Amino acid sequence: MTYYDFVREYMEVDECKNNRKYSSAGYTFCWSKDDSTYAEGLYWFYEGDGFIIDVHDFYIKEEVVQNSTYSMADYVSIYSSYIVSANGEKFNPYQTLTANSLCTFDFDNIKDDFVFLLHENCCYLAVSIGFKKELIEKHLSSININPESFYGALLQPNQIILTKSLEKVAMEILNCKMDSPAADFFFKAKANEWVSIVIDTYLNRKKYKIESDDNKALEDVARFLDDHFAMNVNQETLEKISKMSGTKLKNLFKEKYCQSITEYTQRKRMNVAETLLLNTELPIKEIAESVGYTSHSKFSIYYKRYKGKLPSEVRDLTCNHHNLKCEYCD
Repeated sequence: MTYYDFVREYMEVDECKNNRKYSSAGYTFCWSKDDSTYAEGLYWFYEGDGFIIDVHDFYIKEEVVQNSTYSMADYVSIYSSYIVSANGEKFNPYQTLTANSLCTFDFDNIKDDFVFLLHENCCYLAVSIGFKKELIEKHLSSININPESFYGALLQPNQIILTKSLEKVAMEILNCKMDSPAADFFFKAKANEWVSIVIDTYLNRKKYKIESDDNKALEDVARFLDDHFAMNVNQETLEKISKMSGTKLKNLFKEKYCQSITEYTQRKRMNVAETLLLNTELPIKEIAESVGYTSHSKFSIYYKRYKGKLPSEVRDLTCNHHNLKCEYCD
């Protein structure tokens, strides 16, 4: 079965040939309001030699829980998604699916079903590239990288540094409106750039060795931040919890979670705020206060930074989908 036929069978719709939102070099399949009970939007893909680039662009109408998702193992091995917008979780292992995050799968070695949960009233927009292992290992062999070590590092969640590096490539793919043959050269170049960025990040990773006691202490700090994200936690308190000096705590926390303590807390705040914006009628000012911001404008700045949209834009989008009058947007 070709990948084109696989997509058509999975989505149970024919190709939407009159939709030109993305490059005509690829194929677009659309779900309208009547085609699916839980989502509407489109799936676009471009198939190259050894890789598939795709875009998921959906509005989730009802909560989606997939106990086992479709496998692309017949077409690609490593599948890496840069998430532009989302509100959900992946399990086995657990990972928050939110804006500006990276989700990676090894379809050749999936032992257990991986579960997805996407919350209602959210937009799911992701740019992904799936690679056949032959293409990746061609790059690896030229610089003597052990494939098993490389794949193990690639599949780790919370890769903030790698995510930031891939953001530019993902957005260039998303905004590409080229036709063939220019698009063919462009997408091949972006696929190779994606692999190169992943390899460079792997080669340049820091090599702190985190001892088991320190690792447990870092997890305690993270759990404490999860429970007290709306508070301005004193740095000295975290040092006492971890029994580390300030410098050691900052360095090891960033090594383990690929982000600073401040950024970890801000991301937690924005994830909670996103859920409240999409699923409650609380005024934006009250949401800001509930996640620890007394300044409405400061909250909006951080939300834009981490989620890509202003809180008012998210609220307007939700209201428009439900034909509501947004009296609670301010």
